[in-house]
Amino acid sequence: MITPLVCVAFLAASVSANGELTILHHPSSLLFKGHDHVRESILKEVYSSALGFSTEQYSNWDGLFIEDPFNLAKAVVTVSVDGITDIGNGKGHNFPLKTNVDEFEVFSALEKRVLERYPETEGHLIRISAGDGLHQIHKHKIFKNLELNKSKKIHNYLKSSVEEDQAFLNEMRVLNSIADEVDNTGIKQDGTPDVFWFKIESLHPLIDLYGENSTKVKEAKQLLNDAILHLNSVFTKVYKDKVLVSVITSDVVHTRRARNILQENKPDTKDTETLKVNPAKFYSKDYPVIFNIILWFGVAMTFTLLAICIAIAQMDPGRDSIIYRMTSTRLKKDN
Repeated sequence: MITPLVCVAFLAASVSANGELTILHHPSSLLFKGHDHVRESILKEVYSSALGFSTEQYSNWDGLFIEDPFNLAKAVVTVSVDGITDIGNGKGHNFPLKTNVDEFEVFSALEKRVLERYPETEGHLIRISAGDGLHQIHKHKIFKNLELNKSKKIHNYLKSSVEEDQAFLNEMRVLNSIADEVDNTGIKQDGTPDVFWFKIESLHPLIDLYGENSTKVKEAKQLLNDAILHLNSVFTKVYKDKVLVSVITSDVVHTRRARNILQENKPDTKDTETLKVNPAKFYSKDYPVIFNIILWFGVAMTFTLLAICIAIAQMDPGRDSIIYRMTSTRLKKDN
């Protein structure tokens, strides 16, 4: 049986997986400081702020400061990598990441906010999984003519004959081909924010197969870093520095496996009764607004009514009150 201490450790890992947010490039109007932990559910607010949108979720994270609200980013470019805690390139500004939501939720929230503000936009809201192949990439208008280029990077340890190696090399070809396509054709901009989201899923099978410290995995990380830096330089040039380029790494794939193993050891009914919690009542995002309206309207009405009562109580009915003069049985006249 798994000891209670090990159970707690597995549960803690499953709730908050290890990861990292790396900011490779940002406009001069944005300032990233410190190295505080950031929850992945807050990233949609970080990206929204970078694009000049109002945030919808409060956070005490102090990693982002807006120095010039009139020259913010025109696009967000993110590479999401599964299976590792960091890419280890030593570049950019790094923040430890607590993985509490899936990266797709971050993209979906960002996409929704852009469409709410620009419903008629013809901009680019693109999410591509590099392992899906060309038939999926061609669905996006900007990449409809994309062709995979031959790999220019030399690899000594990864072998095309191994399925896991080939899957990773194909994803690197896709990422580099996208960068080359953007560099050659550019991006048509219509004044609305663009979002480019690239998903890399083939690295964690390599880690599972060879081990994180193996020469093949180290070579794979180097190829990935080269592709990401190439992507960074191209989008920075196309958007004339007004772009936020970031990398999200998460080891949630492996921590979920630990949680699944733990779930096989189901606790007894008596134990589950002791684990019951009393969750707080759910409030909608409009609750603070409604609460403040009712609160301050009530305060204003109370003091207004009090002032009226005091004024009427201090009124001289013989001189000031027209009500007293006009409602008397005998109208009073001045002599």
